[in-house]
Amino acid sequence: MKYKKVLALATAAVLGLSLCACGGEKKESAPAESQTQSESAGEQASGDSNDAADNQESGEEKIVTIAYDQTWNSLNPYSSTGVMGDTVCNQIFDNLIAQGMSGSVYPRLAEKWEVSDDNSSITFHLNGNAKWHDGEPVTADDVVFTCKLITKGDIVTSRRQLMQNVAGTDDSGVELSTDSVEVEKIDDLTVKMNMKKPMSGSMFLKQASFFFVLPEHLLKDVTPAEFMESDFWNNPVGNGPFKYESTVPGERVVYTVNKDYYMGEIGFDKLVIRSIASANLLSSLMSGEVDLIPGSRVSFPIADVPMAEAQDNLVVESLQSPGHVWLIVDNEKFDVKTRQAFDMAINREEMVKELVGGKGTVREGMYASNNLYYDPAISEVSFSNKYDPENAKKILEENNFDFSQELLILTVTGDSLREQTATLFQRDMANIGVTVNVQSVDLSTMMQMMRDKQADFGIMKTSSDGANPLENQDFFTIGGMYNLSHVTDPTGQELFSKIMTALTDEEIKEYASQLQLWHAEAECYYFLYSPDITVIYNNRLSNMKTEDMSMSVFDYWNWKVD
Repeated sequence: MKYKKVLALATAAVLGLSLCACGGEKKESAPAESQTQSESAGEQASGDSNDAADNQESGEEKIVTIAYDQTWNSLNPYSSTGVMGDTVCNQIFDNLIAQGMSGSVYPRLAEKWEVSDDNSSITFHLNGNAKWHDGEPVTADDVVFTCKLITKGDIVTSRRQLMQNVAGTDDSGVELSTDSVEVEKIDDLTVKMNMKKPMSGSMFLKQASFFFVLPEHLLKDVTPAEFMESDFWNNPVGNGPFKYESTVPGERVVYTVNKDYYMGEIGFDKLVIRSIASANLLSSLMSGEVDLIPGSRVSFPIADVPMAEAQDNLVVESLQSPGHVWLIVDNEKFDVKTRQAFDMAINREEMVKELVGGKGTVREGMYASNNLYYDPAISEVSFSNKYDPENAKKILEENNFDFSQELLILTVTGDSLREQTATLFQRDMANIGVTVNVQSVDLSTMMQMMRDKQADFGIMKTSSDGANPLENQDFFTIGGMYNLSHVTDPTGQELFSKIMTALTDEEIKEYASQLQLWHAEAECYYFLYSPDITVIYNNRLSNMKTEDMSMSVFDYWNWKVD
């Protein structure tokens, strides 16, 4: 079969995106057909090995601390339920590729890849320098093992986004029969995956960024039933930039640098990821206790930004964000008329003004206005543009809504932005005679309570690269773990499926447009606003690619730490 190369830069041609490549240490010359990829990768990642040496201070450990205002639930990446969980695991385990902002794709364990001419398969070529933290090489056997392990029916995981498109699995990503999953080892560093049906390589790669490769030699004797709770996760051995050292549950995870990391030498000794309440982030930065607040995945209080900007030791960067704050709403309890009325009562303009000091944009629908797939036609049909509390109340009355009931909205403890959003939503609902109580819980509890229909609304916060038409896909999957609004209309799931299997950018945009317009009327979720991204860091750090941090993509090997 003939193949066409889809390297990091070639992927950009498919979607019209600007894709940057980021590779490892300097390598020998690549064959002519892959030379561009290798040169780009080298420029992005190599750095000057002398810089790392200069950064080492004799007799003193160099520690970098990153803070989030959320907690994590597990060191098992296939058990992670949120942004911080993914970030905590991603320091230990690398994916095949990494996905940054604006659709940028960076090599990680896979240094290059190619899609067949008929778009029926994708072949990954692994970096030959990648090793597990115990010194064993990362090989194609590990990739095949991981694919076959996580598709076992005995493993309950939401992380099957990649596998649901691979031949030999059902629609949820579970194997059809023993060893039915069509993932093939070509040689020690080459893996081929067959698709159920032709699909764009760029769409597949967006899901591959969530595919964590696991060590076969350490997990091969763990049964699928034991996998999620295995002792391995108490002291996991990975292949990423850092080795796990210790944890204080709910407070911090401590890592030591992986000195053999294949992407390049890292110029500090330890990384600490901490969970700190939003209200305490500024004081932690000012004191030097925390070095970095990495963008939109952290709710840094907008009122604290001027004080941060006034500090001599801090650097503040603001970037427009395609991410969003949004609301879960129980679709089974509230019919579409009621959901539309609720949406008309939400004062999004006031949320942007009060909560982020005007540093953000109102959301009209599923995609931000700066998303590659945003359709301006959404503004004509979206109820989010029709703020009208009087009419909202009238619709509820005509729909025989029970105004005597008390509803419940959940928010995440310690996340000030979510908490304040819930308070304003409570106020907006009170304006139309609807009583809503607010309860703060941890993220995992909130998601489980929404699954169990123990609450009517929940505040969510999601990052976006601004070029992914599949974002929030799992929240529309009938029967899926993330279908927190209990969506029963299959239209969204069907349109996401069409986007995944579209072979041209024109087809993708057409289905994405249909998806937006459908959701504007279906009101399965309420997309509220997009806060600008605020990255704050101690000036002892430099040479960082801050724009990708909101996607939990960190180029540590390029950082300079004074």
